[in-house]
Amino acid sequence: MNERIKKLLEKATVVTYHGPMLGDVVNVDQEKFAESIVEECVENFAKVWYEQGLDIRGAEIGKFMKRFNEHFGVK
Repeated sequence: MNERIKKLLEKATVVTYHGPMLGDVVNVDQEKFAESIVEECVENFAKVWYEQGLDIRGAEIGKFMKRFNEHFGVK
């Protein structure tokens, strides 16, 4: 697993202390993890698009980003 994925997983991890007998319970907020991955994809796609100097207006990349987020249900 690459380092960026590990960091996103870490951000989505919730540790809850349940007392001395049960200790810590570690859970991954799956929704938060999935949304983080989608957000990373959109951000990096936009960066590459601009870095490559592709002839596209900002409104068009905005449409792509909106559609991509809607497709995966990310607000």
